[in-house]
Amino acid sequence: MKKQSQPNVEETRQNELIQELNQKITISQWIQFIGQLANAIYLSQLSAIQPETSGELTNVVGQWIMTVGQGLTAIGQTTQTLTDEQQLLIEAQIQGDALQALGSAIRL
Repeated sequence: MKKQSQPNVEETRQNELIQELNQKITISQWIQFIGQLANAIYLSQLSAIQPETSGELTNVVGQWIMTVGQGLTAIGQTTQTLTDEQQLLIEAQIQGDALQALGSAIRL
């Protein structure tokens, strides 16, 4: 009996550690989103008071697209933390990553 309970204790500890790390990852994703959102807002404000060039406008649009992508990534990570349904996580993260990549490409 002792051998059977030992793996269960280790497995429980490992599952708790995995849950804790997932929660920390979720928090870091939201922090990144907040930073990108602030950056997009400030770039938009700066663009509004400076003479507009096509490069600046492209930069602002790219930043907003990246911000939406980061938001979707954060939502996907939150979904993973709250549920075990892997398909939802994969879809949200792919969409978020794709938008972030698109935003980066536009900014170039």
